[in-house]
Amino acid sequence: MEEFVIEVFEFAHWILGALVLYIAIILFMGFKYAGKIHVSDDLALAGRGLTLPYMIPSIVATWICAGAIMGAAGEAYLFGFQGVIFDPFGPVMMMFLVAIFFAFRLRRSGYSTVVDFFNSRYGKKMGILYMIVQIMSATGWLGGQLVALGIIVNLTTGFSMTVATIIATVVVIVVTYFGGLWALSRIDAIGFILIIVGLLVMFPVVMGEVGGISNFMLTAENWGELPTFSIFPVAADEGGYLWYTGVLGIMYYLAAWTSLGLGDINNQVLLQRVLAAKDEKTAIKGFMISGFLYLILGLIPVSIGIAMFNYGLALPLSQTEMLLPWVADYLLSPWAGTIFIISLAAAIISTVGDNCLIVSTLIGHNLYEYVKPGITQEEKLKAIRLAIPIVGLVAMTIALLFGTVYKLIVFSGAISLATVVASYVLGFFWKRANSTGAVASFFGGLTVWVTSFIILLPYTREANMEEELIQAGVAMDWAIWDALYMALIPAAIVGFILLIVVSLKTQHSDPPKPFVNIKGEKMEDKLFFWSK
Repeated sequence: MEEFVIEVFEFAHWILGALVLYIAIILFMGFKYAGKIHVSDDLALAGRGLTLPYMIPSIVATWICAGAIMGAAGEAYLFGFQGVIFDPFGPVMMMFLVAIFFAFRLRRSGYSTVVDFFNSRYGKKMGILYMIVQIMSATGWLGGQLVALGIIVNLTTGFSMTVATIIATVVVIVVTYFGGLWALSRIDAIGFILIIVGLLVMFPVVMGEVGGISNFMLTAENWGELPTFSIFPVAADEGGYLWYTGVLGIMYYLAAWTSLGLGDINNQVLLQRVLAAKDEKTAIKGFMISGFLYLILGLIPVSIGIAMFNYGLALPLSQTEMLLPWVADYLLSPWAGTIFIISLAAAIISTVGDNCLIVSTLIGHNLYEYVKPGITQEEKLKAIRLAIPIVGLVAMTIALLFGTVYKLIVFSGAISLATVVASYVLGFFWKRANSTGAVASFFGGLTVWVTSFIILLPYTREANMEEELIQAGVAMDWAIWDALYMALIPAAIVGFILLIVVSLKTQHSDPPKPFVNIKGEKMEDKLFFWSK
């Protein structure tokens, strides 16, 4: 077995030099597009002029963050394909669902944020609840990515993690403040290219180390001793789903597909691309093509993770996410390793910038309008720009002070499945959904999620109390995450049931509002974008 040790890279000066160059390019982009920003939609939505060549990279680069690349490699090392249904398979399903069911109608509505949809369809109470969930999720995600960036820079170059995090925050604030989505979409395109190059540089090297692709396919194994390429639960004696069987196995498997596959169909970060698209067709094509590309790119780190188990790399269970930096350090040439580390940094910076813009937009466009109704686009622009440095500094504080628990904050995004997915989906396609039903669904789903977690935790704790997991210090951590995900399934089911039942019971006291566009005109009834 190959010992897992990561030291400062011998070519650390190459990495630092490339990072300085990349930061300079980012700052140039921010200032270059500042002249295009006149009103809030220019900053947040690139003037609703995002074309396909920029929309696709923006979607993929935003989503294929450190978790998608490094986390997927580590999970595949541990559990094969069963471990990565959460990502990349779940997000791929989500992108297709957005393209088929939501992109056309949401873009045609003319809204500036998804909060506008909730405000119009259900009223301000539901709009505020949705906004809270999205701000928590995006801010936590932002802070988590800053942690990852600081770790990568420190690990590979020895450069201070704190200083790296501060520099990254300042750069993102400057670019977002001046260039908005105009600049960020171009930065995403550069990051997208770097990600492709970085993964394609590493993939053949790793395959060569395990005897080629054919041999890899024939001999692939994983730490959990599960069927390596199975995306379905298997017989109980072969491992079920991640070694859960019966009801727990079914709940966990459904959670793997739906926590991101359904939970993020209303994600403001991604749907901002729908709203910013040049037109409805661009929005649809952007998400459809991005789904295919994300699957292809996402399977590369997954394959590398599995291959490195075959290679004999002995990863500590608490450090599986460091698999790819280890490969870059020990198996790649200096130039190839530099390209790969820069591609990781580019993926993270893209995600950080986009999340910073989204949180600031929700605050400046929606929250400010709650406080001061009737504000102009120019006033919203000022409010969004005022929010950008505040959001960036809050996320940086999370990164610097709570780096070891940031995943618990990022998980707030999964709360969406238990709280707002039902009202979002039925708000589009069921005319009788009303505000009372949506609010009942939100709090009922949240209550069931917390209650189910408390009920399920003893079972997941028992399942993870193996000596090896205890010694590695991951037993309780894994048990908590397993229970959190499983609890989403009953919560989501109750959320849909409550919305339907309560809405039907309160039709007279709370008449449903129709789905209308920004001008107040009723939207046409379409289930699919190709419906007549």
